Amino acid sequence: MDNKNVFENENVKLRLINLEYAYKEKFASDNLEKVKKAKEEFIAEVRRIYKEETNSELPREIDIYTSHELIQENKNIDKHIKDSGYDGTAIYIKDKNNDIEQLHIISEGSADNADWSYNFFGLFLGIDDNQYRATREFVQTSKKKAGNSGELRTFALGHSLANNNQVLAQLIDGEFDEVYGVNGAQINIDQLLLADRKLVDFLLNKYELSRQELKELPREQLKKAITKYYKDKGVTANITQRISKDDPLYGVSGKADFITFGDVKMKDTNTDVKGIRSIIDNIPDEEVRSIQTFLRKYSDDYKKGGLNGFVLASTGIDAELVGSIFSADGNMAKGKIVKDRFSDIQVMVKNIGEKMPAFIKFFHTILNNSGTFVDQLKENGYIDETQKKSIKKQLKIINNKIGDIEIQYQQLKYALSTNNVVAIVYYVCELVGSVKELKAALETLDTETKDALKLIVDGHSIVQMLNALSKGKGFSYKGSDIYFTGKSGSGETIKVNLSSAVRIYQNGMKIVEDMEEAISKYQKVYSQEIDEDFVDKKQAIITAIHHMEENPSHYAFDLQFRLAAGFNHTFDKLEKISVHESFHTGALPANDGIVAELKKQATEKRDFIKNIRESIEKLFEKEEMISQLFDFQP
Repeated sequence: MDNKNVFENENVKLRLINLEYAYKEKFASDNLEKVKKAKEEFIAEVRRIYKEETNSELPREIDIYTSHELIQENKNIDKHIKDSGYDGTAIYIKDKNNDIEQLHIISEGSADNADWSYNFFGLFLGIDDNQYRATREFVQTSKKKAGNSGELRTFALGHSLANNNQVLAQLIDGEFDEVYGVNGAQINIDQLLLADRKLVDFLLNKYELSRQELKELPREQLKKAITKYYKDKGVTANITQRISKDDPLYGVSGKADFITFGDVKMKDTNTDVKGIRSIIDNIPDEEVRSIQTFLRKYSDDYKKGGLNGFVLASTGIDAELVGSIFSADGNMAKGKIVKDRFSDIQVMVKNIGEKMPAFIKFFHTILNNSGTFVDQLKENGYIDETQKKSIKKQLKIINNKIGDIEIQYQQLKYALSTNNVVAIVYYVCELVGSVKELKAALETLDTETKDALKLIVDGHSIVQMLNALSKGKGFSYKGSDIYFTGKSGSGETIKVNLSSAVRIYQNGMKIVEDMEEAISKYQKVYSQEIDEDFVDKKQAIITAIHHMEENPSHYAFDLQFRLAAGFNHTFDKLEKISVHESFHTGALPANDGIVAELKKQATEKRDFIKNIRESIEKLFEKEEMISQLFDFQP
């Protein structure tokens, strides 16, 4: 067997990517025993999935490396890499007899706030390459841990943001023999210009431009040049991307200067909706770029303070200062804070004056496209007419509140110019009140759009992709389990969670085996401690009796006989001892009946569990693999 990808089956790839999400917290534990147990469980799950999908077994030698071990616990790793939010798991597989030595890197996708913040700032704006650097670090360190032999082949598996990270690592560093991504975040031009110095040097030489002039080059021209550069470099042919037409990341990838690399395989995973690509494509490119330009101005603030840093910097509002005035108890207390922090308020108002107009323009750009966006959501099947009207109503309220904030800012500015403390307190509170009402409207909007957002987000799901790829094949997926669909004798459709059924069977049989072992131990102990012990002690007594009867003279001076005969017969001769035998035990339960009842219960449980298996095997009698799954031990 050559060293080809053991996980070449696409369903195996997808299920392993999905499985890895479930082990993030377990692998991040500082308890070494818990991590060890988690790795054992993970390997068992990998083997189960592989068996369910291929009816084959993986090599015995499998090891697991985690990013928590190789990055988070490594004191020599750059802090920015540690804090990037990257998570990954490496599966090392080796089989000398079949010339297999492989490292499968599963980089985790957008699982928490840190990931989605990176999605927005790192991908949309191209201002952060820390997760790419973390991916490269994890891959290279995993290779070293695996021995980094010449025969080692490395494969990448990833979903969402992970696809972006691993494709970058492939384009820039050529880290992988194959890359597979599902519903992946695509590569932004600015990401590449930030992360790949060799690409930048190539483009500068090609066009004889300065760095600033390069940024001003038409984006379509840059896209073509970059695409050709990596194709000529030979790093794109082994990239495969499986993308749902309903995936929101695919929906936005037509904008913001994204480039999609590799062999792209599209799939409509939800025929009830049309995806959001057509909706996003209706937003003019210049407006998308104006949003990018505004956001890029605050990239440093994002790096320093995350999203909070970005919001405060882009609006000029000092949340701590405004909050302290608003929460003060009574007008006297509020007035005192205004007097004590008058200079801080002046600075804040100055900052608002400089920044709020641009922020409001940015916000209006988004709102101006919201009407068309909402109409398209209905047309594409995500919301109904009632929801559309409600959403538009909330958007109108939001727009009005933004207008109120503009007016209140001007009033606050005037109050400051006249040193009117009462007016300052009043307008600060008005401003905070408007912000609160704006927040309430946004929360209502969130409620109204929840179903639509769920449908949109579901398009990003790995399980939805698995089910779409398996449609019509008699099986489907939910979570990490596989379901088989069959017909009952009456023709009724029955869906069975086969993974769960196998777990029930194997765990149930283990319980029965433990019961039977316990019964066997009980029998053995009872036999040793009661039956055999009684026989041994009885035999010892009989032997002693026989010895007495055969050798009475030996017992002439035995105390018990002296006591029986009386001490006045001290020198009498003992000629005969006659013992009348009588052996009795204490009242014991009828042990044979107890054992028989215990065995009967164990047999009934075994038969019940076997019936579950036989019923499923009968339902899917054409599926030979099912019978083997019940007997498979990972």
